[in-house]
Order: sequence, then structure tokens, then C-alpha cells
Amino acid sequence: MRLFDTFTEADFEKATVEERASMTQKRAAVSYWKDAARRFKANHVSMVALFVVFLIIVFTFFGPLFIPYNYADQYRNSMKLAPMEYAENEQHIMKVLEEADAVYASSLQPGSMTSVKKGDYCFKVSGKWYGFTAPKRLRDAVLVFSKNNPGVLLALDEDDIEAHGLTKGTEIELQSLSGAAQGTRLNFITRLTPHYFGTDSSGRDLMARCMYGGRVSLIIGVTASLIVLVIGSVYGSISGLLGGRVDFIMMRIVDIIYSVPDVLIVLLLQVVLQTPLQNWFDTSKSAFVKALGSLGVGIVSIFITFALLYWVGMSRIIRGQVLQLKKQEYVTAAYALGVPTKRIIRRHLLPNCVGQLVVATCLQIPSAIFLESFLSFLGLGVSAPMASLGSLCSDALDTIRIYPYRLLFPAILLTILVLSLNLVGDGLRDALDPRLKK
Repeated sequence: MRLFDTFTEADFEKATVEERASMTQKRAAVSYWKDAARRFKANHVSMVALFVVFLIIVFTFFGPLFIPYNYADQYRNSMKLAPMEYAENEQHIMKVLEEADAVYASSLQPGSMTSVKKGDYCFKVSGKWYGFTAPKRLRDAVLVFSKNNPGVLLALDEDDIEAHGLTKGTEIELQSLSGAAQGTRLNFITRLTPHYFGTDSSGRDLMARCMYGGRVSLIIGVTASLIVLVIGSVYGSISGLLGGRVDFIMMRIVDIIYSVPDVLIVLLLQVVLQTPLQNWFDTSKSAFVKALGSLGVGIVSIFITFALLYWVGMSRIIRGQVLQLKKQEYVTAAYALGVPTKRIIRRHLLPNCVGQLVVATCLQIPSAIFLESFLSFLGLGVSAPMASLGSLCSDALDTIRIYPYRLLFPAILLTILVLSLNLVGDGLRDALDPRLKK
């Protein structure tokens, strides 16, 4: 029996609308970026790395709000503390806080302040302002506030707390203030936290300095990468689009910059630029220059170094993309219509290179952070009291045998940050590359 003898006329009838609909697989149109996001989410390693980067950003930018210490403050009684340790005077104040609601202790203040001078003062507890007048200079004073007796402030000598507790002290009359604060403001504390990462030889809290150092490193990395993105994309797109002699000359300039040892030029630029930049910041009256000066000579010189040297890799990537794109029909049509070269670059070429731009920029951020850390490690980056992860590692080298934790915490944070950013960049590269589309 032949195969077609098994079919009947009914088998060759047209399918109904319902039958055609049941065989059609309907799927919503997916844009390039949605498809890239889907593929990036499927990369579990990159997603974990992105979450780690997010945690580091929260730690560095919002962490200082939850600890009572500042990165630059030196606490004279808290030098060389181990992680999770309290200073002796802090232990005394913790005992006072068990019986009081808020405390001010001159020994806990940063710097050389050891007393409360005669005069008018105010402080804030639970949203309410209080004022008082110190009748005389109070040395090593501990001022105790209790809600059970809100009209009186108890002034104690810190040396007497261990022996007599809160029984031996001078009562100072308190006044409830309405509206603006009056007199010198004192910061009363309601709780004490240990120095989670310990302190350095100057009594500065290492956790606060790691938070601030991570923030500085992230800001430098992102800013330097954006500088590289702008210069490299513009230079590479012009070179690739114009071609010919212009492309030859521009690429030979890139080759010359590539042939020079990076580290040597970076070190020379850092040394040469420091004095002129400092003189410029000191003599200029411009608000913009003053703002740059507040960042420090080291950070500004790092930005200049990236602007001079590190855009060449980005320019080569964009040039290669532009050489492919400029042969497309829509670019030829734009030329035929008389569209200016600047508009062709801005509206047609760079938007079609956005995938490569995003990937290259993301991979440039850890490179910039590592370079800044390297320069700060050599003493050519940020200036004290400002901190970065590299400068913290450098400061810890002198005492690494005695206090290894001073190097351990910033080094671990720097390693995790750079590794996570690299993994995120790799994930973006895989997600944005259409040749890897699944």
C-alpha cells in the first residue's frame, strides 16, 4: 500500500482559525536591552558579584551614618585598639549609660579637647533641645542627662566614676529650649559602639576610614572611567569615520602612547603635576578650581593621568566598531543627504557602539581603582587625612607584624571590590554581545 492511499480528502482541508491559533507560538517582542538584561540575570556569578558591589556601595556611602566615629578624627584614648575593643574610658562611659539616658564626655571627643570651658551650651536628646551654663571650667568632665530628672544635669569627674559611680557630682540647672539652639552645641551620646576594625596609631577608627576609603576609591574609579569613555569614544569615532591619512596619523599617536611604559609616565606625571596644581589651587579665585582643590592634588592628578594616557584602549575599540558601521547603508544615506560628520557620529555611530562602550567602561572602573590604590600605596595618591584603600594598606605596612588586621581589612575590601567589578564587566560583555545570544 502506498503512503498517500492512507489519506482522505478531509485531511487536506484548510485549517480553521482556531487550529491555526493553537499552532502559533505567541511571544512579545523583546528589545535589545531587555534581552541583554535577561541574559545577564541568567549569569548567576555576575548577579552575585553585582549584589556584592551593591553591598559595598551601601557600606561605604551609608555606613558612616550608623557609627559615631569620623574617618579623620583622632581619639587620644583609643590608640592601637584591636577589633571589637573598647578603650578604658569608653568602658567607664558604658557603665554610666546603664543608669543614664545621654552622656557627654570630654575624653571621648576627638583632638586635644579635655575640658568644658565656662560658658553657655546646648544639646539635643530625643528631639528636644536643652541649655545650660557651665559655672567654671570642667576638666575631664562627664555630663550626665537623665529623663527622670530633666531639670538637672549632673557634672562628674571621670576619675571619680570608677570609685563613686554617679553619687559624687555637681548638679547644673537645665533649661528646655524652644526653637533655635543657643550657645555652643555639645554632642551627647545615647550609646557606644566598639571599634569594629580597631584603631590605628593615631586613634582613628579603621572601620570609618575603610568606609571613606572605599567611597573615595569608587568615586575615583567611576569618574576616571567616564573621562576615558568621553575622550576615547570621540577620538576613536573620528579616526574610524574619517579614515585615510587622518586615521593613519591618529592611530600612530595611539601607538606612541602605547609604546611608553605606563607606570613610569604615571609616576612622572604625579611628581611633576603636584607643585603646579597646588599653586593653581592656592592662587585661583574660581569656585570651580576651589572645589577641585578640596579633592586634593593627588586625586586631580590621577584624573589628569587617565585623561592623558588611559583612553587609548577605548579609542581602539570604538574605531574598530566604527570601521564596520560606516559601511552600512544608513550611514551612506546620511552622507548622501549631507548630514554633518558630528551628527553622524552622535546619532548613528556611537548609539550602535553602546554595548561595547558599556562593557569597556565597566571593565575600566576596577582598573582605575587599582591604579589609584597603587599610587596611594606609593604615597602619590590621596593626601592625609583623606584616605583610600591603597593609602590604608600603605599605612599598615609599618606595623604589619604587630597589627596585621590594619592591612587585612582594607586589603580584603579592595580585593572583593575589584574582583566583583571585573565579574560584573564580564557578565555585561557576555550579555551585550549578540554573537553569544542564545
